[in-house]
Amino acid sequence: MTTPIDWIPTGIPGLSIHPDTLLAQVVDDDAAHAALAGANPVEQVMIHVARGDVATAAELVTETRLLDPQNFPMRVVDADVVRASGDPERAIKRLRSLIDEFKDTEHEAVLQQQLGVLYFTVGDYHAAVTRFRTALELRTAAADEAFRIEISRRSLAAAQAKATAVR
Repeated sequence: MTTPIDWIPTGIPGLSIHPDTLLAQVVDDDAAHAALAGANPVEQVMIHVARGDVATAAELVTETRLLDPQNFPMRVVDADVVRASGDPERAIKRLRSLIDEFKDTEHEAVLQQQLGVLYFTVGDYHAAVTRFRTALELRTAAADEAFRIEISRRSLAAAQAKATAVR
């Protein structure tokens, strides 16, 4: 059992990452509801996925990508919608393809982090460790926002603990 203080902040009001699953969940429904009203579409998708409203999240991804097919943040959260729809392997393939496309760019850290989460959710903790370590190194080198570095640090620690337990 975890207490709210153990949860990992996402930077989105009302949404935090559960330290045992590494998936975002609504921890404050009022804050999440208020954030939905003013949030950008990517944050809206993340809140809908966290609430389990995958159909609404998928519609928003589709609408946004019709207007801007190359919208990078929406391409990233699209993989999480696919995971939440029950197809994590397809989501992993999408993110691996995006990493190939954005290797050695400022976008690689977020892709490595998200791929780490997907590997973590399917129980491939060793692959998750590799991805989280890379994300942490990239975010630290780029002097990324402190909360993003902390997400990578705590995700890496969680994956290392699980990887050690399954050896």
